[in-house]
Amino acid sequence: MKWLMASFFLVYFGLGFAVETEERIRSTILLRLPGVIYWSPDSDFNKAETQYRLCIYRDRDYFNFIKDFLRDETVKGIKIQFMFTRSLEDLKNCHVTYVGEISKKEIEKAIENNLLKETIFVASSKYSAEMGLHLRLFVGAEKTVDIEVNQKAFATNGSELKVGFLKHAKKVYGAGDVKGDL
Repeated sequence: MKWLMASFFLVYFGLGFAVETEERIRSTILLRLPGVIYWSPDSDFNKAETQYRLCIYRDRDYFNFIKDFLRDETVKGIKIQFMFTRSLEDLKNCHVTYVGEISKKEIEKAIENNLLKETIFVASSKYSAEMGLHLRLFVGAEKTVDIEVNQKAFATNGSELKVGFLKHAKKVYGAGDVKGDL
């Protein structure tokens, strides 16, 4: 089953079955993520001319990697706008933000400051989705790419994951709080 899930991610996100580094897999998922979200009607991402704003929080090495790895990629036929920041407040202008290993205190601060309404948070911290961030993306015990989803966080943002992606989540949090959940 785990191999099947890893294969799903590799095929679903266009990676084929080549051996990939964790950074390459994470980057490809971040590239494809906008296409598996039903965006809030209020999101500027619904406009054809809007550039996908992908932000990386605090991890300068990963920012440099993803910028180089995805340098020729587009979303909706438009080049991706990358942003690096060390300030949670700067994330208000991002469509998706990768925060990596974020602390519990920073998660609480992001939630208190209503940043979940502004950006989709993708983290790798063990407790990130459970505490309220949108997605946890991590390499599981069997060296497979696993995800955890917090549907309440997506509802807070006014967006929703497409079922084709959601059904492959290892854990789903907040489903009982979401109107019309599966």
